[in-house]
Amino acid sequence: MTSRARPAFLRRLARLSAREWLDLAEAQLELLVAQFIVATRRTGQLVSRAALDPFGDDHAAASASAPNADPRPEQLALAIGRAAEHGIFRPLCLVRAVALKRVLDRHGYEGSIVKIGVRLNRGRFAAHAWVAYGTQILGDQEWHVKSFAELDEISVVEHA
Repeated sequence: MTSRARPAFLRRLARLSAREWLDLAEAQLELLVAQFIVATRRTGQLVSRAALDPFGDDHAAASASAPNADPRPEQLALAIGRAAEHGIFRPLCLVRAVALKRVLDRHGYEGSIVKIGVRLNRGRFAAHAWVAYGTQILGDQEWHVKSFAELDEISVVEHA
């Protein structure tokens, strides 16, 4: 962050409500937990076939009834984004997605799904993770997510 951008950021922080401050603190803590989860799982333990995962896409789709009516999931996603951008470390997209899913679940917004997509860009492979909640993309831009081919056969799980 440049020295010029820092005062503007601090002014924005000072205008946060008490709820936004609590969300930000929870988001930072959850990012640390998600970083630990992602770092300590062996390759293949964080993802499983959706058909074999009792908490995968089928469960999520059934419990995400009308997510677009409530602004709270967007507020929680904003807190994760703020903590990721301005917090104590800069987590990768998978860590951000796992943290957001955990926060949504804890707040009673079951049905969010961590999605993973891939793409080739000028011969280079890239992967990305994001959270879908009903028809919403949370914590990411729809245009960015649509630039990846979604892997439908796997889902991210928390339990090894």
